Amino acid sequence: MALPKLQFVVIFVLCSLLVTCQSKDVRENAAHPSHCVYKGLCVSNPDCKSQCGPPEFPPETIGLCQASPRGHGNICCCAKD
Repeated sequence: MALPKLQFVVIFVLCSLLVTCQSKDVRENAAHPSHCVYKGLCVSNPDCKSQCGPPEFPPETIGLCQASPRGHGNICCCAKD
């Protein structure tokens, strides 16, 4: 039993919208995987306070001491709250 053309078009449009929306989310997450700007070495979170503050970053920026993505010690992750 063949679907009428209108039903086919409606199903096609819905599938296209679904794929487009899912692709957009994947692209945004790939572009900003961690939302961090890595700045300088650290031992603990207080070490990142000056590196993640003004004038380079807004006052609401949080500085977290995290393991380096490349595995070379710890590095400050400057991120908005």
